[in-house]
Amino acid sequence: MIEAIGFKKAPKGTTRGVFVVDKTGKVLAVEPGSPDGTVAVVKKLVEAGGEPAAAAEADTTKTE
Repeated sequence: MIEAIGFKKAPKGTTRGVFVVDKTGKVLAVEPGSPDGTVAVVKKLVEAGGEPAAAAEADTTKTE
């Protein structure tokens, strides 16, 4: 599963991350990162009432 979602490190190991899935099985968040970073993703999702789009809009820390 880790390889399928892209969190596998070469040659072995995994990348830390967080996954949030609602009761219906809808994936609300998939985010690699540090413990603080993943907590921030979940916190924004909770503050947005579980709406991934609203959480993304509220995320001013991301740079792409």
